[in-house]
This record gives sequence, C-alpha cells and structure tokens, in this order.
Amino acid sequence: MNETQGVKKPFRFAGWYIVLISALAGCSISSASSQFSATAADLSLKSGLSVALLLTADTVKSAAIVAAMMCAGSIYRRVRLHLIFAFAFVCAIVPQLFLPSVSSPAALIFLKILQGLGAVIFPILIMISMQVVQPSQAGFASAVFIGLFNCGGGAGGMIAGFLGPKLGWESSYYVLAAIQAATGTVWLITVKTNDFRHTSSPSASRRSSFRLLLSPQVWLLILAFLSTTYVLQAVTVGIPLFSMWIGYGDWETAQISSAALMGTLISCLVSGKISDMIALRSQNRAKARLTVLMLGSLLIALASCLFIFVDLSSFPIFYLCVLLICFASSWGLGTFYAILPELYNNSDLPLVTGFAGGVGDIGMPLAQFIVVVMFGTRGLWEWGWGTCALTAAISIGACIVLLLKHVSQNSINS
Repeated sequence: MNETQGVKKPFRFAGWYIVLISALAGCSISSASSQFSATAADLSLKSGLSVALLLTADTVKSAAIVAAMMCAGSIYRRVRLHLIFAFAFVCAIVPQLFLPSVSSPAALIFLKILQGLGAVIFPILIMISMQVVQPSQAGFASAVFIGLFNCGGGAGGMIAGFLGPKLGWESSYYVLAAIQAATGTVWLITVKTNDFRHTSSPSASRRSSFRLLLSPQVWLLILAFLSTTYVLQAVTVGIPLFSMWIGYGDWETAQISSAALMGTLISCLVSGKISDMIALRSQNRAKARLTVLMLGSLLIALASCLFIFVDLSSFPIFYLCVLLICFASSWGLGTFYAILPELYNNSDLPLVTGFAGGVGDIGMPLAQFIVVVMFGTRGLWEWGWGTCALTAAISIGACIVLLLKHVSQNSINS
C-alpha cells in the first residue's frame, strides 16, 4: 500500500467518523435514482411527459455522472474539498425541489444533468475514506463508505413507497431534499477543511497522463468493474418498475426496496472485509483483491439467470432474488477502489480513480437505457436481465486477463 501524502491522518475515531458521515451524506444523494424511478408514473400523469421520456432523461443524468467522475481527479487537484462538496449538494438538492412541478422536456433534462454533476464528489470521498484510516483497513473503509453510499438505491424507493400512499408522491421529493440538506450541513460543519488540504505533487506532463490513462491495465480494470456499475444501476432503477410490472403494489415495492438496501450494504461490508483479509495474507495484494472482485462477477451471472428462469410471482422468492442480485452487483463496490492504491502511487491515484471510476460508470447510462428503457418499458425484462449476465462474463474475462498478466504492486509505474 502506498504511503498517504497530502492528507493529515487523524486518530482512529475521527477517521471512521469522516468515513461514516461522508457515506451518509452520499447515501442521501444516491437515493434520488430509485425515488425518481418509483414516482415516474405519477410524475408522468401530472407533467404530461411520457414515462419513457422521464427514464431517458434519467439516462442523461447517468451520462452526466460519468462525465463528473472522470473530471473529479483533476478538479480535486485545483479546488478546495469543501467547495466541491457544497457544489455537489446544490446539484442534488435543487432538482429535488423543482422536479415535482416540471412540465418541459428541456427543464427536465437540465435538472437531471445538474443532478448528475453532483457525482463529482464520489471518487474524492472514496480516496479520503481510504486515507483517514489505517492502511490495513483501507478496503473495509472503502466498502463501508460505498456500501452506505449506495444504500440510497434501496432507501429512495422505500421513501417513495412509504410516503406516497400517505402524503402524496410529491412529498418524497421534498423529504429527500431535506435529508440531503441536513446531512450535507453536518458534513460541512464537522469535517474540518485543514485536515484535507490537498497538496499535489508536481503534476506529470499531459503526455504521460494520457499514456497512463490509455494503458491496457487501466482499461482492463474498467472492464472488470463494468458489470458492477451496469447491474447495480439496472437494479436500482429497474427493480421498482419491474416489481410493478409483475403486479406488486406500492407497499410490496417498498419492501423490495428494503431488500436492495440490505443486499447492497451487507455485500459491500463482507467483500471489503474479505478483500482486506486475503490481501494481508498474500504476497501480491493487488492480485488478491482482483480475485475477490472476480467473485462478484460470478455472483452477478448467477443472480441474473435466476431473474430469467425463476417464477417471481411468489413474493418471498422475488424478495430473495432481489436480495441476491443486489448482493452480487454491490460486491465489486467493496473491492474495486481498494485495488487502485495497490497499483498506483499518490500522484497518479486521484487521476486514475476519477477516470477509471468515471469510465467504469458508463455501465450506468448503458444499463438504464438498455435494461429499463429499451427492454423494460416494452415488457422484455428477460432480455434486459440477460444483458446483465453478458456484462458479468465480460468482467470475468477482464479479471482473468489481469490475473494471468501477474499484476504487481505499482506495476504501472515500474
């Protein structure tokens, strides 16, 4: 593991507090995806915009997320952390306040792009979470952060499902905006800027940066991560709609969202801890973490096949299948980002983390368009889940190639 540079490492309790408050703040941001999906039909009736258009706009948001994450490393080198964080939460809160009354396609797309740009904070907070704890706990810290962050995929659907029948579907937008404002304010007040004043090492030339980002190893890592982002987004956005398509109501859909939440959190914690345990006992920590990552893709392939071939009209069986696919699709979140510090030094890590995470997240708009818009809105969900199995096969292949190449610590810089 590389030594931390440019970050003053606080004592253990303070470090884990930063991990947890950052994760909870991020969870409030990520909750918007499933909350929007669960209320899309109601918003369509009020706005006059078709459900397909609403989901397409959400796909545009996913593309904005990818772009924001790709730029995050470069922005972090130049802009103070608290300014980036405040910008991210403005991007998250403002759309929540205006989306319930939107009626113009242009306004809808603008608000969705704004929402997506808030993802610029995600890779930055991941790096900080791994830097403020002991190196032996870096994988688990990233797993805790990402697990809680992505619990929003279940929390948003639960908020919409529970509040909708009682207070009206619009209430979920305003309640979520209030939660975002509260968690963001606590973070800004309690996380001190001078603990994380980023001092960049001399920047590499533009040519060397391009050489780094275009290297085969970076792109194999991106492919190894692809199934995680693709299937997780398909589940986050698709499960509320898929549940309604099967015939379940708002209450059952809210319960299904709780399975997504539990599966995501448990998977990240388990995979992160296993990744740390195996890495500490291995001579090649990068290779050990890659092996754990590949296990997640194998689980995704299995879970996707269950969605295709199992009768989901029984609610307990459907609940267990959702729990499994969320567990499988979140496994890579607890392991992928812990691989990068094993391979890259601190001068390159922000650039690679933002780029690999951003390009790897191309699976999000792809999944939303292919699984939900192209297949789901036509009732062809089996085809959509089949593409999830296909991306799992691609990620397994990329992991095998990386393992056969005998990846070594800091190999990209040697």
